[in-house]
Amino acid sequence: MLEVVSEHQPIGVGELARMLKLPKSTVQRTLVSLAQAGWLEHAGSERTRWELTHHVWTIGQRAGKSTLLRDVAMPLMRELGATTAEAIHLAVPGGTQGVVTLDRVDSTQPVRVYNPLGATFPFHSCASGKAILAFWPEQRVDDVLSRPLLKMTDRTTVDPEALRLELDEVRERGYALNTAENRPGVCAIGCPIRGRDGYAVASISISMPQDRYDWRHVPKWGEQLIAAATKIEGAWMESNAN
Repeated sequence: MLEVVSEHQPIGVGELARMLKLPKSTVQRTLVSLAQAGWLEHAGSERTRWELTHHVWTIGQRAGKSTLLRDVAMPLMRELGATTAEAIHLAVPGGTQGVVTLDRVDSTQPVRVYNPLGATFPFHSCASGKAILAFWPEQRVDDVLSRPLLKMTDRTTVDPEALRLELDEVRERGYALNTAENRPGVCAIGCPIRGRDGYAVASISISMPQDRYDWRHVPKWGEQLIAAATKIEGAWMESNAN
């Protein structure tokens, strides 16, 4: 049931019952049990539809692929952190809700950005999320943008069409920007980490207080992110092949 939900979320009881060829009553009882155990939750305000919770991520990060991604990414994240003196974050998709912080390298500066591991941010408001969306299949992007988009700050873009145009720009330059759109006073640049099929499986980002976000440095930061992400992709795919 968890596998089917993960592939078709958010999904209703009737559709799930048809796919599993089970009575609706059985499916409903199982859904409630899984929700009580922390695996499933209602899809926002849609009380009749269900999706995975981040508990799945918590368990999943102990598995080989997530651990492997962290292992190959961390040396390059440390290198990028030493070069930029800013916080570096590795994030992965958390269903259709947003991105989840998988690992980080903290800034050495007195005033810095801090994201706890497991912290979740909406796709549309953060650089990591937009970097992933820009390199996702169109159907998955539609799933995200068709849902209510929260205005996290007064700078958050919540218009789906405006976001689609922004995603086009992300694809063109290779990295996404967040200018205090997710949290007041916090800016970031994010780059996708892609799998063999070309779709994003994670993202790497540089985060900093807004007063250190200098537009003149953005192209350089973007180049550094793209270089790091490319190396992570290569090392991760090579390790998976082995």
